[in-house]
Amino acid sequence: MVQGGEVAAWRRALVAGLVLATLAAGLVGIEISRATDHTASWWPAAGVGVVALFAAPRSWWPSLVAALYVANLLANVLGGHPWDASLGLALADVLEVVVVCWGTRRIIGRHLEGLTDLAWLVGVSLAGALVAAVGVAVCARLFLGGDFLRTVLVTTGSHWASVIVIAPTGLLPHRSVRRPRAAPVVLHALLLFGAILFAFGPSNDLAMAFAPLPLVIWAGVAFGSRVVVIEQVLMASAVTILTVRGYGPFVSDLHPAGSLASNLVTQLYLVCLVVTGLPLALAVRQQLLANVAVRSEQRRTEAVIDSSTTPIMVADVNGIMLLANPAVTRLTGFTPEDLLGHGFWERLLPPEQWEVTRRAFADPDRIPQRGETVIRTAAGGERVVSYSNGLYHSPDDGSLQYVLTMTDLTEERATQHLLQHLLRSATTVAIVGTDRTGRITVVNAGAEALLRIDARAATRHSFLDFLDPDQLTLRGVAAGVPIGFETLVHDVTEAESRTRDWTWVPPDGVPLVVSMTTSVIADGSDSPIGYLFVARDVTETRRNQELLREALQREQLAVDHLRALDDAKDDFVSTVSHELRTPLTSIIGSIELLEDGMAGELLPAQKQMIDVIERNAERLLSMANDLLTLASYESPSAPVTHLEPLDVRTVVQASHASVIGLLSSRDLKLSEDLPAEPVLVDGEAAYLERALTNLLSNAIKFTRDGGEITTTVSVDRDAERCRLSVSDTGVGIPEDEIQNVFQRFFRSSNVRADAIQGTGLGLSIVRSIVERHHGDIDVHSNPGQGTTFTITLPLASGVRTD
Repeated sequence: MVQGGEVAAWRRALVAGLVLATLAAGLVGIEISRATDHTASWWPAAGVGVVALFAAPRSWWPSLVAALYVANLLANVLGGHPWDASLGLALADVLEVVVVCWGTRRIIGRHLEGLTDLAWLVGVSLAGALVAAVGVAVCARLFLGGDFLRTVLVTTGSHWASVIVIAPTGLLPHRSVRRPRAAPVVLHALLLFGAILFAFGPSNDLAMAFAPLPLVIWAGVAFGSRVVVIEQVLMASAVTILTVRGYGPFVSDLHPAGSLASNLVTQLYLVCLVVTGLPLALAVRQQLLANVAVRSEQRRTEAVIDSSTTPIMVADVNGIMLLANPAVTRLTGFTPEDLLGHGFWERLLPPEQWEVTRRAFADPDRIPQRGETVIRTAAGGERVVSYSNGLYHSPDDGSLQYVLTMTDLTEERATQHLLQHLLRSATTVAIVGTDRTGRITVVNAGAEALLRIDARAATRHSFLDFLDPDQLTLRGVAAGVPIGFETLVHDVTEAESRTRDWTWVPPDGVPLVVSMTTSVIADGSDSPIGYLFVARDVTETRRNQELLREALQREQLAVDHLRALDDAKDDFVSTVSHELRTPLTSIIGSIELLEDGMAGELLPAQKQMIDVIERNAERLLSMANDLLTLASYESPSAPVTHLEPLDVRTVVQASHASVIGLLSSRDLKLSEDLPAEPVLVDGEAAYLERALTNLLSNAIKFTRDGGEITTTVSVDRDAERCRLSVSDTGVGIPEDEIQNVFQRFFRSSNVRADAIQGTGLGLSIVRSIVERHHGDIDVHSNPGQGTTFTITLPLASGVRTD
């Protein structure tokens, strides 16, 4: 909308400027008239008014005509004409503008496109000038005492010359065919106006008037209509001014400046300038447009040929290849470089056919227009093609050329042979062809075997004779179609076949189940002419599928039973764990009271037994807690909640602090390698600390004194993930047992051999926690050298890269 408003404002400004220019041009014309005995030899206000109306939309014309009338009225009044005469003169000028613009739009349109348009403009302009001349002559006779006939004669010429010279500026096409360079245009303009000054100088040699004409012709040929129109307006102004001032070949003692003869000759000269340069410019423009159209058509033709999937070749009268499109290369393997410049036969035909083909090209009547042949390929193979020859005359030089198009029939012929072979030899696949009514027309050996009837006898039957009638009736009723052959083919189209199980009933009465595909056979106009049925015996297959379906159903029942048992087991573990925690808590509390001396001082033997009870009670409580934690994390209904950004470094430091007590009696080195910047992930700190603490506890448990345990945190910004690794130099895990370490209650063989205590639940808990945090855990181990567990977690959403 803004752009449209800007265009409208720009056009309003242009039209307003042209109205003001009409006023100024009228004043100039009246001023010129004062130096003559009659009206001006050139009345520019008429041409400017026409351009103003051309520049405005048709909807503006009523108001614009009124504005032009006011401008012409003011010009006449300001120029010294009385009011009554000015009213009539302005009306005559506006009538001329309306006649010219209306006639031009009706006949020519919006733009000058060719010589015919220019001829119509000349005629319409003359008609408009005559209208103006009659009006001006009437006013001159009634109000100014002028001679009617002389006024008509002079006014017609002045107004006609004005419109012919100026009006084309408003009719030039928007699209420019050529854009001349500035330097030649400037040089030409200087030479042209030099010639004008020379021809219309103090000398009054009439022959000098022809000096500018060669330059006008030069502009029409070399620079286009825009330059010509602009130059002719400037030339007309210069010629008029110089002639009025008494210079040039159109002024003499016998015919002084401003005389009737001088004015008429000047007006005729201006018209000659227009019809000399502008027709040439328009003719050259049409020629250039025609050349552009020809080149565009040539490019379009070349593009069509190049993009065509049909191989196309062009040869001269001697059979020498001139063009080969890419489809030829795809068909034969020969590139254009292999073919162009050589005889057609040298590449594509076997040597024994060269001489015959060469002689055929010498006589166009001997070349067959169409046919089939075998051509060679670059790889040494052969292709069966149908070809078509055409003769045409080249638009460049008129020479006779051959156009050869080919269609690859190799696969089609192979398909035909294959079909014939199938009909003769296929015994496991039944093929039945029918007409549109269902009458059998062809059967293959496979159909003979399934129907247990020979082909000759089968063609005397309708295909419905071999179908289960009860099945046909049921399916016809279900589909809502008539019972009969329509039931079989109602949903089959040329674009889509249908495959369905049907029951065939051979003449011997033993039914069989077949998987049958129904296809339609259409003619060239896509009308069905028959149907093709391809079937195979699936009686045993369907029986086996039914048995398999029953077996799968039984297996599904067994799986459901196992799943129910697994759910019951999980419920049992959860219940037992809950039930264990209550007495264990009481036992541990009672032990603590005994250790504190609430029941009296303990003897050393009693203290030792209490310690054993406390350690085993804590082991049982830890196992119960682990089972509950694992059950809650492996339950789909218990997702991790309260995820919030947290610094992994804080998790590491908290986990290290929680296992410091385990190192008090051990000779182990515990270290950490943390980045300087925070590493934020979305998670629950307590659970992540639990996972890392489990890994550290395992590392401490399975690493002998003198070993080292290292926790490392790294960030992969590209993958938007962080890695948390716990490495130790402990006993390691056997290679064949690594894949089992995250299973519940699994303990590696070397751990069991060393009698290291544990429940085998710690790593299961770690994996569940990591997976609930949308992460992964991986393990690498070398027995006797150590193990590394690596947790990979996504970075917090607020710190990921885009």
